Amino acid sequence: MKAEQAYKEILDVLKKHKDVCIYDVSELDSLAKKHLFAIELREKFGLNIELHDITSLDYNRLGEHVSIGMWGTKHDRKISWSDDGKQPENELLLVISFPCGAYIFGNSSANDYPTELFNEFFEELKTYNPKYTDGHNHTLYFSTENASKIFNEFQRILRKYHELNTIDAKKRKIKRLQEEIAKIECTTENNKGASNEP
Repeated sequence: MKAEQAYKEILDVLKKHKDVCIYDVSELDSLAKKHLFAIELREKFGLNIELHDITSLDYNRLGEHVSIGMWGTKHDRKISWSDDGKQPENELLLVISFPCGAYIFGNSSANDYPTELFNEFFEELKTYNPKYTDGHNHTLYFSTENASKIFNEFQRILRKYHELNTIDAKKRKIKRLQEEIAKIECTTENNKGASNEP
């Protein structure tokens, strides 16, 4: 890799002259490793990431619902509630997670929790073959071998379901209002009947 060779040459020169160099060679070495890791994620694993989004060799947030990092006991990360009981061991995994479940499409102030729409969305994400799943916490873990497919399609899929939700949210609101009206009408009828009693 051209960048790897360039960093090696630069760092070798800086290390050779560290007694007169004003730069922190270890910090530059760390920055070079992060940049090379970002290049690897793009070129080897096919993730369409911005290189500057990679700020760690261990764990990186790549958006509100997506992260990539090392998983296993060595890294003090495990799957909370693995569906099949399996746990990663020293694995680089792309993680897509929705700890609040259907609230990503709903409205908590209106008690709007579109479970059916969310389940449809989550099932579509699962068609991209995660290596590990945590259905209780709505979290999917993808190996680097197939992470690029879901990562590069995720925003399109999420947009699609947000658009579906725009229509569905109106229908849910109408249903909630109709139920509320029905309750009020029922209460009014009951009160009329009670007042007509001798």
